[in-house]
Amino acid sequence: MMKKIYLLAVALAGTLLTSCSDFLDKVPLVVPSSETFLTNQSAVTNYVNGLYIALPSAGAYGMGIMGEEKNSDNMVAMVYDRRMNGELQESIGGVTEWQKGYQNLRSVNYFLEYYKVPAAEETAEVLSLKGEAYFFRAYWHYYLLTKFGSIPVMDKFWDGNATVGGLQIPARDRSAVAQFILDDLKAAKELLYSRSKYQGLRICKEAAMVMAMRVALFEGTWEKYHKGTDFAAAEYKSDDFLQQVLTLGDELFQMGITLNTKENDKSVKNIDDAYGNLFNSKDLSATQEVLFWKKYSIADNLVHSLNTNLSSGMCDAEGPAGLSQSLVDNYLSVDGNFIDPTAAKFKDFNESFKDRDGRLLATVMHSDCKYKSMTVKGAKKMLVKAYSEEDKDLINPPQIVSTGNQSNTTGYHIRMGIDTTFVSGQGETATPMIRYAEALLAYAEAAEELGKCDAAVLEKTIKPLRERAGVTYLAPSAIDPNFPDFGYTISANLQEIRRERRSELPLQGMRLDDLMRWRAHKLFQGKRGGGAYFGAGSVLYKSIDPKNEELAQILVDNNDYLDPLKNVLPRGFQFDAGRDYLLPIPPSEISLNKELTQNPGWRKN
Repeated sequence: MMKKIYLLAVALAGTLLTSCSDFLDKVPLVVPSSETFLTNQSAVTNYVNGLYIALPSAGAYGMGIMGEEKNSDNMVAMVYDRRMNGELQESIGGVTEWQKGYQNLRSVNYFLEYYKVPAAEETAEVLSLKGEAYFFRAYWHYYLLTKFGSIPVMDKFWDGNATVGGLQIPARDRSAVAQFILDDLKAAKELLYSRSKYQGLRICKEAAMVMAMRVALFEGTWEKYHKGTDFAAAEYKSDDFLQQVLTLGDELFQMGITLNTKENDKSVKNIDDAYGNLFNSKDLSATQEVLFWKKYSIADNLVHSLNTNLSSGMCDAEGPAGLSQSLVDNYLSVDGNFIDPTAAKFKDFNESFKDRDGRLLATVMHSDCKYKSMTVKGAKKMLVKAYSEEDKDLINPPQIVSTGNQSNTTGYHIRMGIDTTFVSGQGETATPMIRYAEALLAYAEAAEELGKCDAAVLEKTIKPLRERAGVTYLAPSAIDPNFPDFGYTISANLQEIRRERRSELPLQGMRLDDLMRWRAHKLFQGKRGGGAYFGAGSVLYKSIDPKNEELAQILVDNNDYLDPLKNVLPRGFQFDAGRDYLLPIPPSEISLNKELTQNPGWRKN
């Protein structure tokens, strides 16, 4: 049904500045013609620096890593993800990803092929750079594994303009691909410096270990939950991969790494600060939890536009979007209990944030944040707080009805990563790339999947994450009746581990891979993501300026919750569980390489 409400038209013009270059943003070097090029530390350093360019970042203009979240149930975007709706075409559905992965592998393999530094000159620094190259080769093979499954492994440089297909290299079974990646990460680990050398600004030993845990967890759980389907590995090694997660974790836990907490972060004042500071700080060099991060600096002429975009209301650079109600409902109360999202009090926007996990407050805009202007007026109740437009800390609330990508679809806008002191177009907030928290989550999940997750495991993994967020730790004992249905039974332990993962890792490029490896299409297939309650008496934001009212149409579901995709996707997402778990291999590659076969469910040319 349609609800008529009054809204204020709010506009904020943002000036965007392009991101300038440091070693993470330089265009990759043109492949040199001389095989003697990589013979000294200077040449090796310059080349490896160029490999960082392709990694995810805050983005010069768009939303960067955060914007990727619309491919999951954490965000509701009007320009929705076509894969989630089963709209990809075989001819073009995987072309961009295939080319991106193998082009980057070619650059890395050039380095490994023509690295010719004499043994006498292989200093620890040179060897660490070589370790970075092994990391990048693992990274891009993993990128391809998550998207295509069984793929040709590129363990050497190929010359000229040869394509992967033209080389007639057969795809290795996904299990073998995963092990190749882990072997590369092991090689990297043995060569890399520890984090302390570069304070997390370069790939380090600890980051490689967490990356290896990510890979092993992905493959181990993929093989378990896709067993017996067309997406299964030819050789089932789930337990082997999950055990590798535990082995790596046991070693990592002995390295003295700590989470960011109020004990070691003296700037922490509120329940959400210890977590929130990981994403809205400019310098993470002293933050041990962040093992690898990207720095931005006006002084270095390297900035991003994320603050401008977030403060204008943007969640997705391509169109209106907002964080989902299901993400908000995932967070616990501070007493450690799960909430009942059907309770009447949660129809009040402000009640949704009271006495909740601090990570919810750090991730989603709420009424204790300072806003520049309002969204809702009229029949809706208003907050009593009002702020001066001269307050430079103010930022815009979600604009439920607006034009372009500044419109919010759900009432839930992103707070994570906002620095209220920024100058328009000159964002300096750092981008965390790999965090120690991920290792804790991976360890707990692998242990539970192996039947080894006892109280001691949970107390060294899940407990510190919850306590950092101001949540009382309670040992899992009951099944949450409102927890999302995966289509199969999960234990109380696994429920809380998956909840914790979603609470800790939103807007960080993790959720889609989690949904795919868990075979979790039941969470979104035939469904649409929704937003906040918008019925009579709902509370949203305080008006500052009552001028410029306009009548607007708001889509809600039968229970008066925002349902922005109601008309666009009347049947919900039409994800094809027999096909869409993997992207199609480009038909042109299959035509060139007779050793390749198309992924399940995609028609052969």
